[in-house]
Amino acid sequence: MSPTDLLADLGLIPIKAMVFQSMLLLVAIALEAMVLRQHLRLGYQTSVQYAATINLLATSLGWIAFLSLEAVLPTPLRQQVMSYVLFNRFFPNDWLEALPVMMVMAAIVVFFATYWVKLQSLSALVALLGKAPVLEAPALSDRPGRSRSARRGAPSAARSRTATYTVAVLHANALSFTVIVLLLFLQLQVVLP
Repeated sequence: MSPTDLLADLGLIPIKAMVFQSMLLLVAIALEAMVLRQHLRLGYQTSVQYAATINLLATSLGWIAFLSLEAVLPTPLRQQVMSYVLFNRFFPNDWLEALPVMMVMAAIVVFFATYWVKLQSLSALVALLGKAPVLEAPALSDRPGRSRSARRGAPSAARSRTATYTVAVLHANALSFTVIVLLLFLQLQVVLP
């Protein structure tokens, strides 16, 4: 069986979209590993492993959610989505004018949903592997034995760790989303001169 016959039997496969998604995933892993290493003081290998794991999980859950929601969309909107995913352009129909607003709203929802998934998966991953990051020690006060933060009712170590994870994942997610949006705009400029 020739490769052409095999592809014909499989139907339409969005290879370009899969390759582009893989490239964006690699960019996100590299950027988020940098941020996690900086904020959580992890080693190079550990930060890349954490970033790869949380990004692969978030991407997998994102595709599952996308395919589930796509199945219940009205047919004209479904045509728009499939036209963009498969052919990188929109299909001219009644939904064309509403798409920019819908895309911005979807991007905001996706950002926060991805952020939440990554935060939960990082916390679970650290608890599962037992490799907690090195957190900074609280500042000491002038009085020996007590810190300034202890006198003010500072948060416990668990809350401090959660706050550190929250900020680290927020910075990592924001950086990777910003670069991905820039790459998408560049790709759009190359495809549509």
